[in-house]
Amino acid sequence: MQKPPATIWQRATYRWTAITAVMAAMLVLYTQHPYYLGNQFAPFRSVYTPAFVIWLVFGLFYCKATLEKFKGNRFTVRDGGLHLILVAKSFRLEPFSKRQKQGLGLLAGGLAVVAWFMVKDAPLQASTFVPPASMFLVVAAAVTFFKAFHPRRFWQLAKSPRIRTTLLSIFVKGFYLPLMVGFFSGHANSIAEAWLRHKHLPGLKFVLAKGYPWEQAASWVAQMRTRIPDLVPSSGDFSGLFAFSTWTHADVSWGLGVAYDITFFIDCGWALMGYGLESRWLGNKTRSVEPTALGWAAALSCYPPFNNSLGTYLPLENGKQWITGEDTQLWLRGIIVLLFFVYATATVAFGFKFSNLTNRGIVSRGPYRIIRHPAYVCKCTAWWLEHMPTMTLTKAFFLSLLCGVYALRAWTEERHLSRDPDYLAYKKKVPWVILPGVY
Repeated sequence: MQKPPATIWQRATYRWTAITAVMAAMLVLYTQHPYYLGNQFAPFRSVYTPAFVIWLVFGLFYCKATLEKFKGNRFTVRDGGLHLILVAKSFRLEPFSKRQKQGLGLLAGGLAVVAWFMVKDAPLQASTFVPPASMFLVVAAAVTFFKAFHPRRFWQLAKSPRIRTTLLSIFVKGFYLPLMVGFFSGHANSIAEAWLRHKHLPGLKFVLAKGYPWEQAASWVAQMRTRIPDLVPSSGDFSGLFAFSTWTHADVSWGLGVAYDITFFIDCGWALMGYGLESRWLGNKTRSVEPTALGWAAALSCYPPFNNSLGTYLPLENGKQWITGEDTQLWLRGIIVLLFFVYATATVAFGFKFSNLTNRGIVSRGPYRIIRHPAYVCKCTAWWLEHMPTMTLTKAFFLSLLCGVYALRAWTEERHLSRDPDYLAYKKKVPWVILPGVY
């Protein structure tokens, strides 16, 4: 007897379950791994957990609405949820008896309970039950995994370009999302600090409460309620802002510092949306992911924690300062901020398609109408100008190597994107890689 086709609610449930399993695994990673327990990722931990809860509540309805909206493209679109379901077929439950399968259901429920306690930002030693229970459940889960997992079947599935793209895109999001939240909140704090300092008020230091996400949210709201009046500008705050003749060197320096942080606040915020909001509704589904280890190494080496190695092997120690004029230094800083502004506009030009290591659609607007790698050109040029006042031959050598890493990124990206006919057409439209009329 032929099995009836799955209903739309069943299909939506399958996808919701597969995506939830991946997000739950990442939740445990972000709340338990020592690297992600650092202060750098405190903002992300307080954001990801509520986002996961929101997905648990509304994700199923989102999956159903998406399947209904795009039902005509069922077999042609890039369906990440469906790909995860296919990967799940690498696990076969045939080796288990009926009673063992019932035990698997209890095991899954137990792991969920333990994960819930783990998410609470409090030491596990505070409970006498959770540590031994978690050890038992982890061991049981490991035994189940090795008994049901079939590596050969998994690698056969992973050879499919679409499934491989889905799996690699998960790694891209998992690595970059926490970093972008940290960068974004860092620049937001810097802007607030500079503004309060300008008003001769105490700085803004948030300390999230220990506990569940809603407890942390309540703590954040309580602190914001007391500082919002300080952050809101009054008419007097702008009294001298446009009186340029009254500006001192300190005022200009302060303004350039704020402009720098606002530029990267926009850049990191836009990148954050690109990484976090991939959807058919936005037309930014991943087409392909960088296929080579060299391309991944070049991209990841520019971000924490891997860029620490670049700083170790390509040190940029300051030499004797040979540009000492205060006016010259301010003009130099102004040009640097302008270059970083163009760098940020390159990010914004992507819209919701921004993401490292992936092709989510070819962009030809903004600075990409002039050259193909405006972000890298602006960033490297700004670095040279930043270090110019204390430049030495040694620093110039290592700075050249550092910019060479970005040249390698550009080359690997060209090689990757050139597999897309849209990018080949874009290359004909914009033939210049880094400098119009030259190369």
